[in-house]
Amino acid sequence: YKPSIPPQTQRMRRHCSFRHCFSSFILVAALLTICTRIMPASATDSPDSSAASPPTTSSSESRASTKTVYLIRHAESEENRRMASLSKCLKTLGRCSLPSSADVKASTELLNVQAQVDSNVSDIGAKQIQQMGDKLKEVDFLETAGVTLVAHSPLLRARQTSLGMLGSMAPDTMAGKVQRVIEVDLLSEKTPQEWTPMYFQQFLDRIYNFEQWLGEQPEDKVAIVGHSQYFKKMLNMDFKFGNCDVWKVDFDAKKGRRPSHQAEAATETAAADEVGEEKKESDSDNAADQTGQHRYEYEGRLPPQWTNLLQLHACEVAGSKRE
Repeated sequence: YKPSIPPQTQRMRRHCSFRHCFSSFILVAALLTICTRIMPASATDSPDSSAASPPTTSSSESRASTKTVYLIRHAESEENRRMASLSKCLKTLGRCSLPSSADVKASTELLNVQAQVDSNVSDIGAKQIQQMGDKLKEVDFLETAGVTLVAHSPLLRARQTSLGMLGSMAPDTMAGKVQRVIEVDLLSEKTPQEWTPMYFQQFLDRIYNFEQWLGEQPEDKVAIVGHSQYFKKMLNMDFKFGNCDVWKVDFDAKKGRRPSHQAEAATETAAADEVGEEKKESDSDNAADQTGQHRYEYEGRLPPQWTNLLQLHACEVAGSKRE
């Protein structure tokens, strides 16, 4: 005796059977997919596989990460001139005397903050560019140094300095052996925001990102026109480059590391006194050698990716002095 199965039950059984077959199909397909993805990876782990060893790097490729970099601070700007006037005013008032009307007028111009962030070169700055431009042409700097890439900040004073000293300015004005000239936003000077603790890490990240960019460029002889606070922090120095001075330094992108505001805050205070004493002692040792070059004895403080800092040319036109 075979009991009759209600039609509703039969439909449920057929439905469950279909779901079972469909689920089995999905499971098998998933297993096949996993296997096809695992097998190639396993093959690369085999010692007999041709992909087991990394591709060899030619000597030219290994040298590409090490570059000779020429750092140039822009000529004196209007902001530099105004800050010098403000310093004179404060010093004069401290002596219970009245500052000159010219210094007072220049100081009040500092109230226009945006004009200070992106200011033109001053009259003195124009003379500095002329003097150093002539000097670099005289020694055929671009040719002898083999510079093929010029990078400069987007700010006016850096653009004007790059054009006047190197005959190169983005997008396509080039001189000597220069093959590319690029305006790099990451090279902008430390902003008013970035002077505050809240945004200081942003400044450090910009420097790190620029170094990453620099390491990715194919050229190994690079001239960079930028700003004093930027170069000072990038090289971990306790002084600023003079306007239009030319410095040479070696850069190895493989040794770069992301800077940390917390780590710097922990070491900066302790190092300040030591560096100050070393600087006083080394100033007398940094005399010009037979070629007129100045080697800065500061290697212990340079970040690991920067080595062999050397001053090649110093501007002879003095800037506005801060008293």
